[in-house]
Amino acid sequence: MRILVTGSVGFIGTNLMQYLRAKGIDAYGIDLLENGVKKVDIRDYSALSNTFKTVRPDCVVHLAAMAYPQKCETDCDYCFSTNVTGTYNVAKLAKEYNARMIFASTAAVYGKAEVWPTPVGSETVPTNLYGETKLIDESIIKYYLPSNHIIFRIFNVYGEHCDRSYVIPDAIRKLMLKDRPVPMMGTGDEERDFIYIMDVLDAFHSGITQSTISGTFNLGTGSSISMKGLTKMIAELLNGEDAEFSFPGKPRIGDINKLMADISGDNALLGWRPTTNLRDGILKTIKYFTKS
Repeated sequence: MRILVTGSVGFIGTNLMQYLRAKGIDAYGIDLLENGVKKVDIRDYSALSNTFKTVRPDCVVHLAAMAYPQKCETDCDYCFSTNVTGTYNVAKLAKEYNARMIFASTAAVYGKAEVWPTPVGSETVPTNLYGETKLIDESIIKYYLPSNHIIFRIFNVYGEHCDRSYVIPDAIRKLMLKDRPVPMMGTGDEERDFIYIMDVLDAFHSGITQSTISGTFNLGTGSSISMKGLTKMIAELLNGEDAEFSFPGKPRIGDINKLMADISGDNALLGWRPTTNLRDGILKTIKYFTKS
């Protein structure tokens, strides 16, 4: 089986490439950043078509995206062209080559959900451009590959190789600098469903191998924690201290107050459930960052 991974230099992509290759799967990565993989812009249909012609993938794992909600609000054109035009190109070529498509969508498509945990069948009314583009992407994929796709609505993933400004690595880095109070973003009352990277990779692998299943599924844990509760846990696990954190008290642009996945029944992929609790996942993440 040959797997093409778009966005293979990103957080999930880096981990996924290592994961697939460790299982003996022939994984071929492309990204805007070369870093050991072929540099291909998914917005460039010709370049992407040449990649498909060379790789001839059995499955495409589509991770490449402008994935910063706040940056999407300030650079709308780039967000739309990358997330929508890029996904259109990938889906169209996946259909041409009869390749299965696994797509990294987001919990942001739910917007301000009124039910927690939030099931897949909930109303989708995104409150930011990032969520809106991902929802458009879902429709494109369903149109081109109606019975040969998996869409994962991923909640807040964390873990090794997460070098972006996500809250868990951000808190770890700032705690290591010893500045007090520790400056954070948002109000501190926002609640998120945090899922460890290895559980996400297991789900992607299941989606690749369960070739007869097609549909949309949540990737979360079914529980949530506030930013204040999370940062307190990180401080205790990292330094054994009850560190003081400073939250500006103002939500970030396009932010959502509460996210929590329903992973019961058909809301999660058949046979998949997360196995890493938040405390253990944070300890593994701390170990990675302190070694780095």
